[in-house]
Amino acid sequence: MRRSIYIIRKLVINILNRPLSALGTLLSLFLLFLLFNLVWITSRTAAKFYDNLISEIDIEIFLDDAIPDSTVAVIHEAIAGLDGVDSIEYISRTMAREKLKNLMGADLLDGLEENPLPRSLLITFEPHYLNSGNLNWLNRDLNRLEGVTEIIYPSRWLENAEFTKSLIADILVLLGMVVAVAAILYLIHVVMLSARTRMEELVQLQLLGAGPVFLALPYIMEGIFYALVASVGGWLLINYGINFVSFRDIQIILPRPVEIVYFCLAASGIGMIGGYLGIRRELR
Repeated sequence: MRRSIYIIRKLVINILNRPLSALGTLLSLFLLFLLFNLVWITSRTAAKFYDNLISEIDIEIFLDDAIPDSTVAVIHEAIAGLDGVDSIEYISRTMAREKLKNLMGADLLDGLEENPLPRSLLITFEPHYLNSGNLNWLNRDLNRLEGVTEIIYPSRWLENAEFTKSLIADILVLLGMVVAVAAILYLIHVVMLSARTRMEELVQLQLLGAGPVFLALPYIMEGIFYALVASVGGWLLINYGINFVSFRDIQIILPRPVEIVYFCLAASGIGMIGGYLGIRRELR
């Protein structure tokens, strides 16, 4: 019990004896973690935005004018049995003309004796199926069906969207590594300075038989304190500031509470590593 009280008292003394240094450390770590948090939120928001756009993707299959309606029914049944297909809508020539009229605001085919628009099938998919790999395979399968003349869907856009999502995720991982290394290096420096201001006391305790673990604990806890307070402060600021930010047609996606807890625990781990490495250099 006395050792625990001593360690806590030592931690408080280390922080209060250098208030400007403590404040500077907290602000520096706060900005580092806040930067990562903002990029994290941006990546989740962008991923959700792309997921919403991708969920609206469908494939339109244009049919040969020469095939009879019975063949169209066979094609419809064959497509309905494919994996990932959610629904199929048959668009007749009359429906295609009506859609074109609604799109253009006028009947562009007025005066023509025959309707030149083709029949088609509009396919929508289950959300988990919507990726370029699955749709490319489906495209190849559909092209084998007799009576299919053309298949249209935004394949290039989908590939670019998936690449962008992957790039954003890679940037987040890279930034996380940079922030972690920067925070550890900064804490090593801070803890080393803190230990050097009390080096005489540390030497005396070593001579009295104090072990390295006992001597290091206050400084390791100091690193944990700085990292934990800075990480929690960053999320408190974000949760407050998010109420004043909004974008049209874009929903800001925050991490789940459990993910925020894990982040703060990871930040504490960074603080522990920084504190340990800093005091270890001074106790050698």
